[in-house]
Amino acid sequence: MRNLLAPTRPAHVADDRHAWRAFRYHSRTFSMAARLLPREVQLPIATLYLFCRRVDTIADQRVLKVGAEAALAETDAIHRQLDATLAGRPPDDFLWQRLHAVHQRYDLAPAPLYELLDGARWDLRGETVDTLDDLIHYSNLVGGSVGAMMLPFLLDACDREALDEPARALGIGMQITNILRDVGEDLRQLDRVYLPSETMARHGVTRDDLRAEAPSRRYVALLEELMTHAERYYDAAIPGIDALPLRCRVGIRAAARMYREILNEVRAADYDNLTYRAYVPAWRKGLLVMRDGYTRRREKLRSAPPDVAVPTTLTATVPD
Repeated sequence: MRNLLAPTRPAHVADDRHAWRAFRYHSRTFSMAARLLPREVQLPIATLYLFCRRVDTIADQRVLKVGAEAALAETDAIHRQLDATLAGRPPDDFLWQRLHAVHQRYDLAPAPLYELLDGARWDLRGETVDTLDDLIHYSNLVGGSVGAMMLPFLLDACDREALDEPARALGIGMQITNILRDVGEDLRQLDRVYLPSETMARHGVTRDDLRAEAPSRRYVALLEELMTHAERYYDAAIPGIDALPLRCRVGIRAAARMYREILNEVRAADYDNLTYRAYVPAWRKGLLVMRDGYTRRREKLRSAPPDVAVPTTLTATVPD
């Protein structure tokens, strides 16, 4: 088999462009940050993202066309294709051929790849987020797993285990951020609510309130509480980022800052994540690469400090 990760030759240019364009189209923030990582890992990361995107598409798009039962069957089929790919027998498909080459070169950890499939099954089986623990567990399956997947591109094998927890913490923070950005979109398109129902009830917020698409003071307090949890996971990731080799540190730190800034964009939209999908403009992302102004901007935008006790010790692993 030809080395799909070898320096690009003319015959491979189209494949490389397809992988990168798909990466950029579906994740402008992470693809921009990935440009700051060493050149040799950029296409492998794009390939891994294509795998994640294929799984996400089944849970978020295919299910609307074929139904939950058929989408679960497709998820099981991906599971079998992943088994074959990791065993050195990749199906004759662009994604699996490239993922096999990535695995040969970087020795991917299988567990996070399978966790992402479990996250898709969570959605397709209609499991609900009732508690904060549920939110963290789900966010670890679909976000923490991605943080763990990235480690082979950043570290030698002997260093990966030590940084698994902060890598997962970053992924969890990013996933909670995604959830807080997409509340209205998830409800309208998929009839899903990832805000913990217990936390909603404590703040006096109902699904009908979300459907009314008019953020109330109670809703703002709910969002600020959950933003505080997201921020603690970003903070828990910092020691891991600081421990990365210098050539990788800038890109991962930039990705963390860019994603976290989405929380400020939700605040800047008067907490309206019900009718509006917040995003960080490119010029602000560029500034964040050089300087972290998150806290100062947050204090200017925040309606009121959250009245919430947040644990100082965070667990970023999947519960047994």
